[in-house]
Amino acid sequence: MGVFLKCCFLFQDVAETESSSGEKSVLYLLLKMFVSSSSSHLKNSTRLLVLKVLKDSGVFEYTYTELELWLDQLARVESNQQETVIQFLERVLVKLVSSSHTYTDKVSSLVQEAAYLQANLSSQESDAASIPVSHIDDVLDMLDVIMEGNEGEMEQFGPALSEDLIIQTFPFSVVVPAALEARNKLPADRGVVLEYLSAVLSDVLHCQRDPLPLCLALLQYDKELMASEDQSSPHQSVIRLHQYYSKWLPQQSREELFKLSESQLAEMSTPISFTELMKAAYSRGLSSLLEEDFRRTVGETLASMLTAEFPVAVQQILLYIKSTVENFGTFSKNTGVPLLKTLMEILQDLVSKLQGLQETKTSETAEENSQEGSGLFLEIDQLSAEEADKEQVLLSVLSSIFKHPCLDQWFLALELAALPPHTLNPVRLKHLCARLNDDILVLLKTCSPSLCDLGRLDLISSYMEAVEKAVLKELMEESFRAAKKLSKPFQALLSLHSYMDSCNLKELVSRLLLLPHGSLISPSSEDDTQAELSVYGHAAVQILTESSANSPQDYSVFLSQTHLQGLSTLLLSCSSPALKTLLLQTLRSEPGSAKLVHTDVLLHCLRQLCPDTLDISCLLLQNCSTHRLCFEVWTLEASNTERLSDQSDTFLPLINTYLKMAGREDPARPKDVQDEVLKALKKTLFSKLTQRVLGELTEDSGVQLTETLASLIKLSANTDDMKDLICNLPNALQKGDTFERWQLVDVIMEKVSDCPEEGETWRKSVTSAAFKCLTAAFSLSKDQTSPSEQEQSILERLLGLITTAENVAASEWNSFVKNGLKYRYRDHHFLNTLSSLLGVMYDGSEPQKDLIPLSTLYMMTSSHSLFLPTMLNPDEDQSRCQAKDALVSLLLCLVKKCPTVCNVNHFVVLLGAYGVTLSASDQKLLLLLHEYEKNNVSLLKFESFMWGPAAVEHHKTRKSLGASLWKQESPDDLLALLKPDRMLQTIANFPQQRRIILQDDKETLFSSNLVKDLDNLYDPCFLLPLFSAILRPESVIDCLKFVSSHALGVTVMALSSYDPKVRAGAYHVLSCFYQHLEGARFREKRQLLYLMDTVKNGIRQQNHRLPFVLTTYISKVAQQMLKPEDHMYVVLNRFLLSQQSLDFRRVPEFFKLFYGFDLEHKTEREWILSVLEEGLSDGHCYELCDQQGIFQTLLGFSSSPLCDDRSQLQIIRVMCQVTRVTKAAYNLTKSCGLLTWMIQMVEKKNLDQQLLGAIVDLLHVLWFTNLGQKEKQVDGGQTSTSEKPHQRPVKCLPLPLISDFLSVALVVSRRLRLRVKAAQLSLFLQTLSSILKHRGTALRVNKQADWLTLHPQPLSSAETLTLLLCWASLSHNAALQTQIQALCEKHKVKELLVIGKEKTRGKSSVSKTRAQQENLAEDTETKKQEESLLTECKSYLSGIFVHWEPELPLPEPQPAQPRDRPGPSGLAVDTAHLLTKWSLRCLVEDSYEENRTKEFLNWVEKAVVKHKEIVDVILMDPGLKADLLRVYHQTQCHSSSSVRGETIQMFTNIMMHFLESQGHLPELHQAVVSACLTEASQDQCQREAGLCLLSLYIHELWSGASSADLFLSHISLVTRAKCKKRKSSKSSAPQTAVRAICNNIITTMKS
Repeated sequence: MGVFLKCCFLFQDVAETESSSGEKSVLYLLLKMFVSSSSSHLKNSTRLLVLKVLKDSGVFEYTYTELELWLDQLARVESNQQETVIQFLERVLVKLVSSSHTYTDKVSSLVQEAAYLQANLSSQESDAASIPVSHIDDVLDMLDVIMEGNEGEMEQFGPALSEDLIIQTFPFSVVVPAALEARNKLPADRGVVLEYLSAVLSDVLHCQRDPLPLCLALLQYDKELMASEDQSSPHQSVIRLHQYYSKWLPQQSREELFKLSESQLAEMSTPISFTELMKAAYSRGLSSLLEEDFRRTVGETLASMLTAEFPVAVQQILLYIKSTVENFGTFSKNTGVPLLKTLMEILQDLVSKLQGLQETKTSETAEENSQEGSGLFLEIDQLSAEEADKEQVLLSVLSSIFKHPCLDQWFLALELAALPPHTLNPVRLKHLCARLNDDILVLLKTCSPSLCDLGRLDLISSYMEAVEKAVLKELMEESFRAAKKLSKPFQALLSLHSYMDSCNLKELVSRLLLLPHGSLISPSSEDDTQAELSVYGHAAVQILTESSANSPQDYSVFLSQTHLQGLSTLLLSCSSPALKTLLLQTLRSEPGSAKLVHTDVLLHCLRQLCPDTLDISCLLLQNCSTHRLCFEVWTLEASNTERLSDQSDTFLPLINTYLKMAGREDPARPKDVQDEVLKALKKTLFSKLTQRVLGELTEDSGVQLTETLASLIKLSANTDDMKDLICNLPNALQKGDTFERWQLVDVIMEKVSDCPEEGETWRKSVTSAAFKCLTAAFSLSKDQTSPSEQEQSILERLLGLITTAENVAASEWNSFVKNGLKYRYRDHHFLNTLSSLLGVMYDGSEPQKDLIPLSTLYMMTSSHSLFLPTMLNPDEDQSRCQAKDALVSLLLCLVKKCPTVCNVNHFVVLLGAYGVTLSASDQKLLLLLHEYEKNNVSLLKFESFMWGPAAVEHHKTRKSLGASLWKQESPDDLLALLKPDRMLQTIANFPQQRRIILQDDKETLFSSNLVKDLDNLYDPCFLLPLFSAILRPESVIDCLKFVSSHALGVTVMALSSYDPKVRAGAYHVLSCFYQHLEGARFREKRQLLYLMDTVKNGIRQQNHRLPFVLTTYISKVAQQMLKPEDHMYVVLNRFLLSQQSLDFRRVPEFFKLFYGFDLEHKTEREWILSVLEEGLSDGHCYELCDQQGIFQTLLGFSSSPLCDDRSQLQIIRVMCQVTRVTKAAYNLTKSCGLLTWMIQMVEKKNLDQQLLGAIVDLLHVLWFTNLGQKEKQVDGGQTSTSEKPHQRPVKCLPLPLISDFLSVALVVSRRLRLRVKAAQLSLFLQTLSSILKHRGTALRVNKQADWLTLHPQPLSSAETLTLLLCWASLSHNAALQTQIQALCEKHKVKELLVIGKEKTRGKSSVSKTRAQQENLAEDTETKKQEESLLTECKSYLSGIFVHWEPELPLPEPQPAQPRDRPGPSGLAVDTAHLLTKWSLRCLVEDSYEENRTKEFLNWVEKAVVKHKEIVDVILMDPGLKADLLRVYHQTQCHSSSSVRGETIQMFTNIMMHFLESQGHLPELHQAVVSACLTEASQDQCQREAGLCLLSLYIHELWSGASSADLFLSHISLVTRAKCKKRKSSKSSAPQTAVRAICNNIITTMKS
């Protein structure tokens, strides 16, 4: 760049010499290219180049943005006049660069002169008014020293210069004095240059925050011009500029040097642009801005503004606003406020127009891209650059507005008592502040969403701070009285709180809720009980409500115990629907917050029942034991029991919720109290609920009624209570209009299970009711495609109810079948149920006489109007395919039960529905055809083997033409039906385990774990008989087509089948084909004959099974014989001609092809590797290749420089294929050093992403093949250890082998990049998680056996963060990426800093649009798959992170160091904090998993709790603490009773440790802990009760409470229930575990 600058900026004499000789400087050529370029992309690129060249010259270090104004105005000059301006500008810039110090001194002197002038005007000392010259010189000298001695290390020198200091020191660039000096020397005929200078200097003036230095400079040079000017008047542009800038000069400095003549006034053109329009109006006088015509003209001009014009226009309006505010006292009363309002409205219009322009352009660009598709890269980059420029323009405009001192200093200045210097009287000051506050608030509300999207809310941070300070100030001054209307600060708070810092907002809301009661409540004049919220109360509720809707995660941190206590107090004191809605919304989003709500709220809701309070009560009962106990105490009161009976419909949802929770164990409540409540509810409600359920049910009330009654029966009823229900419920169940009553069936079945007779009677009656109910439901709802879920549940229930046909009436069965086939023919649930019931109903030789005969049932099924559409036209809809599969199963069942229904005419439909694939329905159809063959109905008699739609068309042709030769299909027609792609898939994935004849009539369908889509494979069990039929001696077949259609290839592949009958069939087909081939005539006949002879000569025994790799080789050779143009044709024929037979103990000619030296040696190597890649399928193939030394050859060659990336990729795929064999995986790992080879491959300098993905696949397959079922045995052993303590020893892989696998995985993890795909990341994380888990198992086994083991290799912080960063990038989790990048920059983690740089390059603004286009083009299904994979990755990552431990030094006395200091310990602490936070968030977002939670808790005990530094950091994170409390609540709600004690005990210990580390515990803490965690007690009930009580205590204190009032209220309820029980009973209440603990706590407190 230095050489280029020398070429651009020559000395003045050199430039003049070149110009005289006709040569132009580089700068001139660049400027010329800039103005003359027709391509917008080239024009913009040239503009950027010119700006970079000028900036790198060092003259425009802090004023380079002004250069854009000079270039933009140059582009607006008319093309025929641009040459003159370019020459002038070039001379100015060349002279400026050659002697920049001269003009820098001039700028400094002008700035100082303006400072002294302002100081004199304000009667202040010059030292305090501005920056002295000496200071400016010091700054410049300092910058020179920095630039010379510390180039590239500016960030290490010290804090950067502030923006305000730069603006004060360098208000305008040195181009201004240089250009003005050159202007004064111009001849009179250079008017275009003067016009250009006037326009540029006007823009520069508009961009000044303080215009005085520039105005003084203009005045100085105008004086020089006046002194040197002849008698002729200056150009009118100079005069207009002089008059314009003089408005910002002080009165004593103004001089009217020039004056426009009448002729010049007449020549003035009408303003066109917005800037010119505003400039002309301002020049005429500010009163002209208030004219209606002017506003209309401004609106019209705004509509045509370009994006590039907005920055200058906005700064122009800001300058006018500043001048208006400064001169506000000079305006009349009726002029100042309207004038300021007009200017602020124009500013708002500019911002709104720019935002609208952004949205319009973005949508138009997206629409054009979607319509046109992908274009040239240049066009895409151009569009991307334009989008980036628009964002930059918007950001620049908003930055200019909100950083402007006038707006920043005057916003809420009166409310904060921090007014800028002014001379206004109080009245005028109040009007000014009110007007500015309103207009600035509108601007903030308009611009905040855009700033949030751009990630630049820091631009309005000072305004947010002003709002916070003003609100706090008002609350301190007005705390004891309720405000009558919203003040300006509160208006701003309610409008902008979504963009404020959550911690500061939390403090404001806390201060609001802690105000005196009278400040939050406005009592009604009539009745104090109907009080309403005051202005402050409404503000608090509104902020909390909107915060919960906008950002649920931040809202969770919001609602502490203080907030909920305040809301509860308000709810008890006033009637506010908004307050109820807020509390309801809080309890729904945060169920655990119910434990922080006082029981008075529940009692209040019970007294004033309405939909909201009822929902609040239900949520309180559902999530808090204290509220359930409170409800029980309330229910046992006689008046309330009577109220429940009278208003049962109203209280029904509440009672239903309580009964659901009563069914779960809750040791924190006395069991006897719950029993009393259940007895009272049964006595009060059971008969009433029974009558309601047996009567007419509505859709709304039916669910609640049946659920409540079912819970009541389960918890408290006996058979005597249910006699009426048992007798009458079956009749009610028969109604098909509603299914809610069926919830009662299972509950009653459990109750009557103790009495076999009653149970059998109940079973029969329910079975009859089920048939009648389904029959009625079929008739009522005739929707074939989407039956209700209730129908499906009854169908499933029916399968369990019917054990013998004797329990079913024939009429009920017949009605069920008829109506089902009529209305549910396409419902696969019904069809599958019918198939299953046939085995029961028609079991035995003599079924019931009145049942529908099976032949009739078959006829009803096959003659249905939907039979043909379902069988022949199944579209891609899953329900249709399921219906076809179920229908085929039904037909198969009927044919097996009644073989007489078989008819040759059925083949038309069966073959038409058949697809010859290995899909489940096609396999069943083949079984159905087999049943027909067994019953002497053969396809040979049908004389047609076509399938699919072709079979139907062929049948139509035969039917229309009658008995003619055309009705017979030829073998070529059958071969034409074979799809080449599917045939190739069948060859590559041939089902070796498929059997052609079933053994023992087993109907197990073929399945394979290696092939995902069996629908894309042909079934050899049909193809081989088909080939045998078309290769009969009397048939005429095209042998070339038999080979080209891959029929020969599939037949050859069948020689590798494990079923001898399949191999026998294949040999038969090959012998028939050989006879036809001998008589055929085509070019490739001899080669194919010789190939078959070579194969035949190599077979030494009858029905010999060939290795899969060799059948793959033969099939590929057969296809190659048809391609004489290929290089491999010559190579393979040369080999075949040299051999008489194939050696089936070796891969033919492997080494010759692999180490070929021909010009096409890469083709030969690629071909033989493809044979291995497709052919290595089992242990036989592995042994064959291993004996030949193939794998050692592949591993050795891939490590040599001769191996290219494509060959390496193929070799890895070959190794991936062979390691699916257990023996191969073990031997290659143990003997061939496969793992070491993988490390070598990964550590290549230039590792291709595709190669890395292949290595990940290989590692995944290799590990899980070696692992086998070992980890599953371990999991099974762990689940049954409690039942069988003496288990057989667990088998694990050797620890050294596990360590080798871990080493490979960790090397791979270091090479992961952000470009890794979701599928590859998922496989890798699954593998690494499994390796670490099995290593833990092996270490535990070795420890139990007292074997010596080495210290395991730990996971480093960098490795775990790399994995997390890759997942965050693929998940588009920007917040997590930012956290990881900040952590890595803080601790200088080199590995992740490299990834961060790649991320920065990949996320540049230029590529943003391209990424958007790619996202638009992505397939929706692929996106869903990626999301599913990334969700799985979360569980794998969690399994990996629990094996990470912080590497912290042992606690030793050492000097205290700040935590922010980079180092290993700081990195470990921050990593532990980040992993804990992420893991908790995943546990909160995902469904609860017991094992996953236990693993996390074990890790927290091991890696977090033991280290005080980590605990301190965690306790400082409110979001993490909130998530930890959520998981604690989830664990209590979802833990099963068998593991509840262990998990809750572990979690409670962790929470107690955190609480004690945090400090500020109440006085009763030790009493609570000692009573609830009694180690000496071995009573399981007491231990569980203590843990449940302690969870209430922890929940309250963890939420920020200073005392445990809610916990004490629970203890009070327990003891109060005890006292009441003793009063109502002669004997004392039993001393249950929870009562004993509560008494202990109370006793300790009293003592």
